[in-house]
Amino acid sequence: MFWLIGLLANRTEAALVIEVDFSGDSQYQSVFESAASTWQSLLVGYQDGFVVSRSFGSSAMLNSQLTTVSINASVVPIDMAGGILGQAGYTAFAFDQSGFKLATNGTMEFDSADFVSLTAAQREALVLHEMAHVLGFGTLWTDNGVYLNESGEFTGANATAAWQSEFGQNGTPDVELAGGPGTANGHWNEFDNGAGLTGITDGLGRDMTFELMTGWLNVGPEDPFISELTLASFRDIGFTTANATAVPEPGTGGVLVAGLAVGMGWRRRRSLAEK
Repeated sequence: MFWLIGLLANRTEAALVIEVDFSGDSQYQSVFESAASTWQSLLVGYQDGFVVSRSFGSSAMLNSQLTTVSINASVVPIDMAGGILGQAGYTAFAFDQSGFKLATNGTMEFDSADFVSLTAAQREALVLHEMAHVLGFGTLWTDNGVYLNESGEFTGANATAAWQSEFGQNGTPDVELAGGPGTANGHWNEFDNGAGLTGITDGLGRDMTFELMTGWLNVGPEDPFISELTLASFRDIGFTTANATAVPEPGTGGVLVAGLAVGMGWRRRRSLAEK
């Protein structure tokens, strides 16, 4: 069946609308609703967003305020079970008058061999991760001047400040260089292909290896979480954001993706090549 998911945010709270056209079983509809709702609550709009030019195929209107990102999602064969869980990226974009390159349309593909066997919580984490790539995480860094390919260092001022304050690190945030195309240069860095702890922790003691936007989906004593670092990186590419602490799980200081089960850490995720 075909489902159209349009989550129209209250404009007094969020200018971003994420619309997902999902081709698949209706039981998966709520996964996309939840992911879109989460990102809408965290990415509350654009610093500018007034469209002055657009690419072919973009749904953005010229000389208008950008409010909507339209995503086509599907569950299709990508590789064999235990390989790539999903891949995503933007397919069209617009430039605003401040010079930010912003995604307006995108695609999300999920491997049918893996997706059908995941728990609901695992699917939620996967869709959240891939939706972030459509919105620009990793896929629009270079074009917005905050990452030099193969440098391993994210240079945006907001993310650098968060890296230092949230994780107590010096310099700029480390970007993954391992894992091959789609993993390298588009995620926060981990060690040993996600097999071990990084030793880089936030104020709650959560290791960076469990951050949602690393290249491998790991399990451990912590559930995957969305850090202030990730939200700050979105500010560096044109968004305005809430704080991760604005929508915490009870008893925590940040956004958690709860309930991942054992067996996910060895499966690699990647994003589509930039269009």
